[in-house]
Amino acid sequence: MVCKVVLITLLVGVVLAVPQYDYKRPQPPPPPPTGLYLPPTAARPLSPPAAPPRALPRPPPPPQTYKIPQATNIRPQTYQPPPGPGMEGMPYDFEWGVQDQGSGNAFSHVENSDGRTTQGEYRVLLPDGRTQVVTFYDNGGGFNADVTYV
Repeated sequence: MVCKVVLITLLVGVVLAVPQYDYKRPQPPPPPPTGLYLPPTAARPLSPPAAPPRALPRPPPPPQTYKIPQATNIRPQTYQPPPGPGMEGMPYDFEWGVQDQGSGNAFSHVENSDGRTTQGEYRVLLPDGRTQVVTFYDNGGGFNADVTYV
């Protein structure tokens, strides 16, 4: 143990005894680099400046032929509802669902229509464990939904 302390003390002494750089004493400038490049011997004559690019003439503006149409009918256009029975694809009834135990996904959709009224329900398992149940119908007067949570 004593040998290690003596050895470390000697090493510190040698490091401190090495002469350090003296910032107060002027130092000779470093030698110029050699072999990097040759200084120019004579100034190269400058080439005359290139002529600015010639601007192309602008085409004449197009004639003003567009006229703003005047509104003649300010009432929105309405359409007749689709015809009653006999529509293509009517009536229909479908049901599907997913119950994945591995990922915990559970959702389903049930819907049916007689051509005039569409009704159904869909369920979605939410991340907080609740199930969102949306019961809906449309009897030609627009989509109506009732949302509940189970």
